[in-house]
Amino acid sequence: MLRISLLIFGMNLLAACSILQPSAQKAEPLRVEFTQWWGDYTLVIAKEKGFFEKYGVEVEPVYYEKFSNTYPDLASGQIDGALIAIGDAINVNHSAEMKAVAISDDGGDDSIVAGSEITSIQDLKGKKVGVLLGTQYELMISEMLKSANMSPTDISVVAVNPENAKAALDSKQVQAVYTWEPFSSEAIAAGYKSIYPKEQLRLFPDMIVFDRSVVAQRPEDIRNFLKAWFEAVDYRQKNPDLTRSIIAKFLGVNIEEVQPDGNLKILTLDDNKALFNIQSENSIYATTKRTSDYLISIGAVIQQADPLELLDPGYLP
Repeated sequence: MLRISLLIFGMNLLAACSILQPSAQKAEPLRVEFTQWWGDYTLVIAKEKGFFEKYGVEVEPVYYEKFSNTYPDLASGQIDGALIAIGDAINVNHSAEMKAVAISDDGGDDSIVAGSEITSIQDLKGKKVGVLLGTQYELMISEMLKSANMSPTDISVVAVNPENAKAALDSKQVQAVYTWEPFSSEAIAAGYKSIYPKEQLRLFPDMIVFDRSVVAQRPEDIRNFLKAWFEAVDYRQKNPDLTRSIIAKFLGVNIEEVQPDGNLKILTLDDNKALFNIQSENSIYATTKRTSDYLISIGAVIQQADPLELLDPGYLP
């Protein structure tokens, strides 16, 4: 009886101790940026269809009205990850180390939009052209000028956010401006026109980028994030109309305001595996090096980004 009493006492004591032990803290949601971009909406689909929940990772999509506000927030840890172009990842990596773990889309058809008085690229001589300064997007301006045997000294470059393209043209702040969808279509619908490029250029593939410390601390969450992401890509391909409805409801807008971008290629898991093949001439490693070289040439960064450090396909499903 004494032994039984001591055993019961010991079991009760252990139970009491376990109650007093602090429970394991639930991981904070991964806070991931998205903006008004057809490719970014995969994040919304993964959230609303429960794919993140399915794979056991909590994710909080964080909407940015101004894309450029992403840079300081990602660098300072206000958000954990972002859906940004490779050149943007290089810029942020200069301030805080990043990991690009997947490629979300091919970047689409960015363009330079101008007023009716501009009938050729040569007409821009002595004029003001808007672009997000200190970024890879200046490369589009450079390529445009080169195509017309012009140089950057032939124009004045002005800081304009892509979201403000139409407003900058309306106010005569610039005579041409670099922008992307849906803002290029908005400007064209208002009577402006795209003067460059005439053919599709795929200069700026968009990446899924996380703070390197977050990746190191939460590797399984990153893997599960990507499992959910690519399931959402598959859902989008099979259900384009439902995709628009889900996005419109999430954003609180009319479905007409969510226009598909037919020129944008949203990349699958197989696409990623092909582009992460370092032996390929058009691999993401080659694109990263070219972009890094350009950013150095304009003084945006001072040191070559190491593609093998920045890019990490090891978390792909």
